[in-house]
Amino acid sequence: METIKVLVTNRKGGVGKSTIAANLAAYLALQKGLKISLIDYDEQSSSSAWIKKAPNIGIETFRAEMSYQSAGMTLLSARSSLRKFSTGFDVSISDLTWTPNMAENFMHDFDVILVPTSTSKFELASTEIFILEYVLRNTPFIAKNKQAIMAVPSRVETNFAETSISTNLASLKMCYVTPPVLRANDIDNFVYEDFFCVSSNATISNYFCRFGEFVAQQILDKKREREAPASKLGAIYSGLGKGILILDRYRQNKKLLGMQARSQTRALKSSELIDNNSSSIPAFLIKQN
Repeated sequence: METIKVLVTNRKGGVGKSTIAANLAAYLALQKGLKISLIDYDEQSSSSAWIKKAPNIGIETFRAEMSYQSAGMTLLSARSSLRKFSTGFDVSISDLTWTPNMAENFMHDFDVILVPTSTSKFELASTEIFILEYVLRNTPFIAKNKQAIMAVPSRVETNFAETSISTNLASLKMCYVTPPVLRANDIDNFVYEDFFCVSSNATISNYFCRFGEFVAQQILDKKREREAPASKLGAIYSGLGKGILILDRYRQNKKLLGMQARSQTRALKSSELIDNNSSSIPAFLIKQN
């Protein structure tokens, strides 16, 4: 059994990252009957504390030991914890605040990446840039491994209109915007006592179950791919070679045209980065209408 690995991350706190990690673990265990591990990389250990003090539903929690002596040691210790604490489970969920000390290719160790974000224009733009920079630098890996990357509108109010989210991530293959996670104004009544998916507050429960089901479908699809016979896997990835050739041509054109360096790209508006007519994104990563 190969574990499906989920990373819940963002570059800042206060966006509900640990709340989402703990409650997604509970949803997958309670509603899908999956064997779950939760790996807490954060110093506050908020998500693992929630799981430990809430009613026991069989989720295994682990505190990752991190070394910050150098970027290389940080990556080695992070990967060591992931290998150690994800083995033997259906799904492993990692809760991590992203820092400059962490090498970007640590994201390669995960099948699904969730990036919680508030719904303010500034935070949405920041989240888009965080995801887009990763996509632009890791296009071959994402295409080959069908890694799923999801922005999660978090802590929204009940009067929130989902259509008000203006993001272009959904136009990229393997990038999604999930159903929103509702703000729990009485959060103290949940922490250590209950989980959103089984809350007596029907609104809280319904919102989170929609989100949980969306993510669960991505996870279950990946489990089916992993368990498929080799002949079927050949069909699943039959178009991959063509995509990589397209990427090679894209890189050659980029070099010939003398496009701006990555530091300049970072300064562009997220809407410019994702423009379907721009050469910044290879065509085979753009969803077709």
